[in-house]
Amino acid sequence: MRVSNWSTAMRRTVSFPLKLTRNYRDGQVRHRRALLIVQIVYFAVLGGALLYTGNWPTPDQIGLALFAFAILMARPLAFLRDWAPFVLLILSYEALRGNADGLVANVHIGFPITMDKAMFGGTLPTVWLQDKLWDPNNITWYDYVAAFMHPMHFLVPLAVAFVFWMRSQRLYWRFVASYLLLTYSGFVTYVLYPMAPPWYAGDIGRIPHVDTILGEVLWRNSVSHPLVFVYDHFNPNPVAAMPSLHAAFPVLIFLICLKLNPRWGWPSIFYPLLMDFAVVYMGEHYVTDCIAGTVYGAAAFYICWVLPGQVKAWRTRRVGVEQVAPAGLPEPATAQATVLPPGGSE
Repeated sequence: MRVSNWSTAMRRTVSFPLKLTRNYRDGQVRHRRALLIVQIVYFAVLGGALLYTGNWPTPDQIGLALFAFAILMARPLAFLRDWAPFVLLILSYEALRGNADGLVANVHIGFPITMDKAMFGGTLPTVWLQDKLWDPNNITWYDYVAAFMHPMHFLVPLAVAFVFWMRSQRLYWRFVASYLLLTYSGFVTYVLYPMAPPWYAGDIGRIPHVDTILGEVLWRNSVSHPLVFVYDHFNPNPVAAMPSLHAAFPVLIFLICLKLNPRWGWPSIFYPLLMDFAVVYMGEHYVTDCIAGTVYGAAAFYICWVLPGQVKAWRTRRVGVEQVAPAGLPEPATAQATVLPPGGSE
């Protein structure tokens, strides 16, 4: 009798929080549109706060912020299960890239300079833009916009992944595959072909001086010291310019948005265009880097979002062809009644 009472009490104890969780999730389904607005505001506030306080939004920071939101969504365990490989791979990539300083001895400098000059009549876009727009004594609104775009390199892809994670496991894992493919393709290229950004070439006198606008904007009016966790132990690689992943990720996101919803996807083209302007203007990348990043992003999109559908369609057509009898062959013999003319005989 005591055992029965104890098991009943345990079932009630366990079922109560489960019931609350189910009711909470049901409420989220009913208010999905409002929840999406909350997510957008959440990421906008997060990005603005990081920029205002002078903090660099790193993958570990964003991961913790997303985990906090997953707790509010009553899905913390699912988040830890689904995001663990994604976050660990991104962090491992950053750690490996930070330890690639030995590539400086073999860094390529002249190729992107030659390419940019060839495309723009002997003028380097970074030098021209800074000469026309940059005033170190008067930081303008477009300087803040350009600086804001740079950390979106981390924030926007993870925000998109989070939206997919909440709405569709199929879309989420496809996005993760394309993101990781693009990330590691960039890292392999850094190893095989290390290339310096414009500010590096300016520092060693290969091109006119290039100001590091990003640092000027982020740190000049900083109200706090940078907040970093695991990422504090990683050092950014100064020769990881080719391809520009800052240009590649926006292209990947634009193409995904265009594929999922062509009507609303086209406006997202301003994201890669604005990012390209920002990184070239601030001296972080050449136009050549951005073109290479665009190619990488488009390739990752094709491999993960287009090619599987084409392979599936090809297999379907092949199976259909194999099931159809080859043309020109006689049909199998069947027993047929012999029709005789009236009054005739065989």
